[in-house]
Amino acid sequence: MIPQPPSFILASASPRRAELLRAAGYRFRVLASPVDEPRRRPRDIPLDLWPTALAFIKAYGVAQMHPRATVLGADTIVLLDGKVLGKPRHRSDARAMLQRLSGRRHEVITGLALICRGAVGGTEDGTVRLSRAVSICRIRKLRPAWLETYLDTGLWRGKAGSYGIQDHDDPWVKLIRGEFSNVVGLPLELLAHELTSLLETIF
Repeated sequence: MIPQPPSFILASASPRRAELLRAAGYRFRVLASPVDEPRRRPRDIPLDLWPTALAFIKAYGVAQMHPRATVLGADTIVLLDGKVLGKPRHRSDARAMLQRLSGRRHEVITGLALICRGAVGGTEDGTVRLSRAVSICRIRKLRPAWLETYLDTGLWRGKAGSYGIQDHDDPWVKLIRGEFSNVVGLPLELLAHELTSLLETIF
């Protein structure tokens, strides 16, 4: 049975995260964070912890407005050769990312932040759970004609690394290690564990 907070908010505008939560049986509201994400990562935050920091920023912005709710923030990055492949700005950007990923292994890291400020047992600043999930994927060697056909679909828009592992029946993205849902954008197994721990602590 999944853990179910009395009032649960997803601090993300990602339709994929909302779909994953809904399919898993969670009851929640969606409220995009009013806080603008930093454009640059501070040097004192390691690259692999940056998604968790961004997830906290998103969750905190919503938690300030809804102190009685449990708020979930999440952020996903794709790492290749120690560099972040973010969301593509346009088709050419997506093509370049996928060409770099072609035939290569890479990491998909999702940071999670759960904040509950007003629950019984929480401190004045609230109870916070920070975590991250790491998955290893490999994209097969992409033929130019196939790549252009994929770009024509527009499915690359708004996705870190310019792809969605869930977008095609054709298994051109292979999950080698980790949660499949993490690669989609929200590690459900990790979330259930963290929510259970949080709710046992404060309720």
